[in-house]
Amino acid sequence: MVALIRALADQGLTDVPGFEDPVVHRLLSPGWSAALSLLARRIRRMDAAARARVVAGLSAVPLRVRAIDVELERAVERGCRQVASLGAGLDTRAFRMKALSATHFFEIDHPATQTFKRRKAAELSPVVEQLTYVAVDFERDALSTRLRSSGHRPDEPTAWVWEGVVMYLSDEALRTTLRALADASAPGSVLLVNYMEPGGRRRLAFMRNLVTRLWSEPLVGLRRREVMRAEVERAGFRASSDTGAADWARQLGAPFASDNPAANLRLLVAERPGAG
Repeated sequence: MVALIRALADQGLTDVPGFEDPVVHRLLSPGWSAALSLLARRIRRMDAAARARVVAGLSAVPLRVRAIDVELERAVERGCRQVASLGAGLDTRAFRMKALSATHFFEIDHPATQTFKRRKAAELSPVVEQLTYVAVDFERDALSTRLRSSGHRPDEPTAWVWEGVVMYLSDEALRTTLRALADASAPGSVLLVNYMEPGGRRRLAFMRNLVTRLWSEPLVGLRRREVMRAEVERAGFRASSDTGAADWARQLGAPFASDNPAANLRLLVAERPGAG
């Protein structure tokens, strides 16, 4: 569903300036490709008011993607030459972000999901220096072990992208992963973690309906910003910023209403400090 929304946004069905994802449609299954064509036609046939409501309702995804892209580019500019996407799914950054051209990009995901992704991406050309797929069964495999065996260097700074995952994680799973990331992070590494705050029942209901109809995964990991910051810093990172969707919209020049379904989404940026 997230890839479908990105594909719709790439066709211009978004109010987020600068959003582009020109390869995501090539990763869709035949069924989702058909859904993309059908939905795009239907949205374009709507009257202006209805179309604006639908586009605003879908804005959570392109807003989140653009906000993370901006911070990821900053991390690379500051010296991160390794990028790792956790729970990568159909992430396309390794195929579209030219700012990552000098990086080693690691896509980390469950073997079943990654098999589909690799098959669909086989004809795409990465824009990164090196792309490595890291298959991890989080119930059985140690993340740090799988990273090392895949060529990740814990002595070099890494930009970690954790998008659209944390809201489904228990506290135990969150802490276990954060500890593994900290152990694999050289000083100067940057963590970009997207999460969701509780509250705003109508907005939250929209997000639940949008996502859990397709993935029956409960949103067990809604956390307030002070809680998320404490978890990240307890693991050994130092939070440098924590922004919400309204901030992203303002920075990107996108419209944003107070009842926007994305209003509870957050992006925490943290760094791994040096020993001193």
